[in-house]
Parts: sequence; C-alpha cells; structure tokens
Amino acid sequence: MLTRARWVGTAAICLTCTSAIAQVDHPSSAAPATGQDAVVRSDLAFDVVSIRPSKAGPDQWRLGIPAGGDEYRAIGMPLSTTLMLAWLPWRMQSKNRVVGAPSWLWNDHYDFVGKVSEADLPAWHDLTSRGFRVPNPMLQTMLRNALAERCKLAVHLVPAETDGFELVVAARGPNAKNLVEARADDVIPDNAQKIPYDGRLVPILSPEDPVVHFYTTSMAALAESLSGWAGGPVQDRTGLTSKYNFSVTRESAEGLPFYWDLAPLGLKLVPAKIPTENIVIDHIEKPSPD
Repeated sequence: MLTRARWVGTAAICLTCTSAIAQVDHPSSAAPATGQDAVVRSDLAFDVVSIRPSKAGPDQWRLGIPAGGDEYRAIGMPLSTTLMLAWLPWRMQSKNRVVGAPSWLWNDHYDFVGKVSEADLPAWHDLTSRGFRVPNPMLQTMLRNALAERCKLAVHLVPAETDGFELVVAARGPNAKNLVEARADDVIPDNAQKIPYDGRLVPILSPEDPVVHFYTTSMAALAESLSGWAGGPVQDRTGLTSKYNFSVTRESAEGLPFYWDLAPLGLKLVPAKIPTENIVIDHIEKPSPD
C-alpha cells in the first residue's frame, strides 16, 4: 500500500502556491528568497540526485518530503509519479494526462531521492511545509531539471479539459450567518488539522455527527478539500476573498452516494469542464546510473 507524504504529517493530507513566485534566470549563487517573495530560478536543481531500481516491497513504498528535512523521496515509485508531480496539479494527475509514455515509465519501480543544498533550504522548508496538493514551483523545477539530466526527458504541454465542478455563490448570495468571516482572535480547536492555503478543519468524528468544521479557511481551500470529496477537481469561482469559519454536513440517501450540503452557506457546486494540460513526451530514456 502506498503511503503518500508520510513525513509531512497533517499538512500532507489535504504545498501552497504563492502568487509572487516567478520563474526567472539567475546565477545559481543568487541568495534564495523565502515566503511570498521567493524566486524560483529556471536552473534550480537538487544538490544530489539518486535514481536507482527499487528493491523496496509494497509496505516500503513512500512518496514524501520529510518535515524539516532536505530531501524529496519517492521510494518504490514508478518514475511516472515524479514526472506528473513535476508538471501537473495533484488533482489533475492521472495516466491519461501523459501521452507517449513507454510502458517502463509506469511499470518499473525506482528509488528517487533528491537532496537540497544548504543554501536553498530556507526556501525549500517554506514551500514544502504544506503537503503535495497545491503547486510548488520550486519542487517542480527541481524535478524537471533532474529528469532532464538523468532521463534526457523532453516534453511539451498541450491544453486539455477534464470533468469537474465549480464552487459558486448561490442565487441568494453567501449566508453570512453560517459563513462567518474569520477574525484574528478566533479560537481554533487543538484537534483542527491543517489543509492547503493555511486553512484548518476538524473532520467527522462519529457517524452520528457527520459534520466537518472549518476554521480560517478560504474558498480556495474549501474547493481543494471538496476536490477530494466531490468525485472530480473543484475550482473556486465564488469571488469571495476572505477566510471564514463554517461547517459542512455530509448528507446521504439510501442507495445513493453521500454529498456535501453547501446550501446553508449560500454556495453550490455546478458541473464544469476544468482546464488542464496533457504532458506529451517527446523523448525519454531510462535513468543513467548513479
């Protein structure tokens, strides 16, 4: 059984993309910035990369970034896992998003370990502290460069669409009674888990009370959480920019799958075609020996 992002704790269950990150060319000796001012150089690379055929059994397969560590580790994983992480958002990753892949890319298992230089660690810790479920341009750039060097990988991207949902405001508008704007002095329960975009949630604790409680959560964070529950990717189209405290109830009916009741919040999900991209492989070789 695959354990995803085991080492990053609750941050991995649900990494954040900062709007000020740009991809530009700088000498590799440039001092790394952190936080929302971080700059991802196009030549940014792991200090050391090891890619070896894996001897790990299924109970040892791991994909993760050790919390506070200096490595990306994909143990016992096909290289397709790392390739998709290098280009695609977490919820868009699937085999049909990759065109022209040889069978070994899916079937051969490798141990891929990328070690980050000491100079790049502050930015690495800042950008990898929240899991895999939102884009991380630093990790993506490092993975792309490693695959290009070791596998002679060349790809191009083509626009595509996938079935999903848009999170929108219902006709009567958001319900301020149930969708309460968060304040700096709000008390957040100790058992609240971190989710993408710095939100928090307390999950369902018993079948008799099928309610998820959210704290200081943006609509982008709610959309990402719903992507795991709605059966497809969800994009935020509410136009609401604040963070909120609210609860969502899981409803069910006999013979039907459960769904999440957003009506009390003045929100709803509508089916939509979600734009994405396909990775077209122009050239790839099995990784060169360490």
